[in-house]
Amino acid sequence: MSLAIKNKNKYLYAIRVKLESAVYRHVLLRNGYLGLRQMLLLQQFHGFASGDMLFKKIFIETISYCNNNCAFCPASTAVGMKEPQHRMSERLYEKIIKELEDMAYPGSVAFHGNNEPFLDNRLAEWIAYARRHLKNNFFYLYTNGLAADITTINALFEKGINKVIINNYDDTHRLTPSLVELVRQEVFLKGETVIYYRRKNEYKGNRAGQSPNAEGELTVPLRFVCVRPFAEIVVGYDGTVPLCCADGLWKSVVGNVSETSISEVWFSPALKRVRDSLVKRDRSRLVACKFCDAVSFLHLKGNV
Repeated sequence: MSLAIKNKNKYLYAIRVKLESAVYRHVLLRNGYLGLRQMLLLQQFHGFASGDMLFKKIFIETISYCNNNCAFCPASTAVGMKEPQHRMSERLYEKIIKELEDMAYPGSVAFHGNNEPFLDNRLAEWIAYARRHLKNNFFYLYTNGLAADITTINALFEKGINKVIINNYDDTHRLTPSLVELVRQEVFLKGETVIYYRRKNEYKGNRAGQSPNAEGELTVPLRFVCVRPFAEIVVGYDGTVPLCCADGLWKSVVGNVSETSISEVWFSPALKRVRDSLVKRDRSRLVACKFCDAVSFLHLKGNV
């Protein structure tokens, strides 16, 4: 099957990382860059602006913990906000999958959140369970690759996942030993796999103001729309539904699917108020949005 490697040229990638960081440090450059992104985003946003459509993607975080210490991530071990014992119960997981089946959910399922999914040793069997109930949905996940190898990745493909995206975080632009071996054995991969060279210290926006390496706080909320609360839902290990995937520390919780249904959370008054504000490009009344610099496109099958 296919293996793609992105950001392979370390010199070009280093230039890109420095340029992005410089843009976000300069207010005028940042606002101009984000304004351009919004112009492009509006074409996609108009299809969701009514707020009466079902989500197009669901993130399921079966385990809360991440085993890496990236400078940009609020889930980093350096921050220490995530606990390895925080795991989703089987009962809650089955409830989520059955509700998706009952609503004939047509979108994609991402088996990750602000975590490292391969730390959950139940992952392959849980994907198999989901595939039995959601036969035509697109399944994928992101991983840092530290706990993955060709055997564990192929096990996911055999159980029903469609794509595995690996972010290789290394500031020296080297693949981890397990990924070196994975590339060597790429002919034996059983599904679509993508490896990104990434840096631990890169800057990719402030993640709802929660990124440890944020390039200065926003003093004035951006007057931009955001597509995420119109198209994506995130479910944490205990059923918590934060506002979006950028809200890694769950500062703005809109519901809990262990207490009610996914549909009830998605069409709740709380999320309606969020969407009404974002349609007006007003982020000032939203805790997570107020300090967020994200102007993101919707990628139903991963950002590739």
